[in-house]
Amino acid sequence: MRLPSIGETNEKEYIVREEDSPEFLAKQGLGVLSTPRMISLMEITSKELLDRIIGDEYTSVGIHVNVYHKNPAPIGAKLRFVSRVIEVKGRRIAFGVRCLMGKTVIGEGIHERYVIEWDKFREKIRSLYK
Repeated sequence: MRLPSIGETNEKEYIVREEDSPEFLAKQGLGVLSTPRMISLMEITSKELLDRIIGDEYTSVGIHVNVYHKNPAPIGAKLRFVSRVIEVKGRRIAFGVRCLMGKTVIGEGIHERYVIEWDKFREKIRSLYK
């Protein structure tokens, strides 16, 4: 298994959809990207970076998120999610994550993932439900 190097990045473009908005805001005609959806897309962008590197017998799971949601992004806005490896400690990988709408920072922070072996993870889950 190869682990990423500090500085490796992944980017993902995304258009904000109606279902990405909290219902209470959308009902008021104020549809914007929700914080949970923003974080989810930051995690997906980070996972995709690892998926390119670690090999098919491995995957990664999110273990920590510390993110600020700084500005609203309305429905229809074109966003760019950026994930950059900032620390590698064994199988624990830390990413600097950002969500941008043009030059405006929508959100940013840190996300950590842990690389696991699929087979060992399956065994662990099965053992929990016996």
